[in-house]
Amino acid sequence: MDRSWINTPRISDTYEKGVEEFIQFVEHNAVSCNNGVRIRCPCVNCLNGRILSVSEIREHLLYDGILKSYTTWTWHGELLDLPSMRGASEEFHFSMNDRLEDMIRDVGAESFANAVFENMSNDAETPLYPDSTNFTRLSAVLRLMNLKAMNGWTDKSFTELLQLLKDMLPEGNTLPNRNYEAKKKTLSNGYGV
Repeated sequence: MDRSWINTPRISDTYEKGVEEFIQFVEHNAVSCNNGVRIRCPCVNCLNGRILSVSEIREHLLYDGILKSYTTWTWHGELLDLPSMRGASEEFHFSMNDRLEDMIRDVGAESFANAVFENMSNDAETPLYPDSTNFTRLSAVLRLMNLKAMNGWTDKSFTELLQLLKDMLPEGNTLPNRNYEAKKKTLSNGYGV
């Protein structure tokens, strides 16, 4: 599907037609709920952070504009063809709640430089602590950063939590003990957390 409409003026017919094609794409891939289809809004104000009705999203896109960097619609059902991260990490069993592969897919293929991919692969294979079968360093950091973001924790409170968890885990664990280290790890992996 042509995405060039994203960079055209919002008052143009091309932009309006592009918005309608986006809405059709979203409706085709969306999951319905009791109140109709509700999806993430990719406008410049919501930044895929708010879940709205299709009519509200159409209005936001026409009045405010779409996020210009959002060219791979991962939040709206578009799948990426990323290299497999299976192999040595198969010994780790991720629950569906981890959603690690979804998070990696959401980053987008464009941002995967070789060094970043290697770093992420290493962290995805490094156990959180010796003999850990449930978490790797990457899955633990991503889950914790996700909780921080969802609950609005301050950097200070998150650092205190990391320090406590690091002390609670067995010796030799690879969990970062400061917010700065966790954030640096996610930023170097391409996550803008």
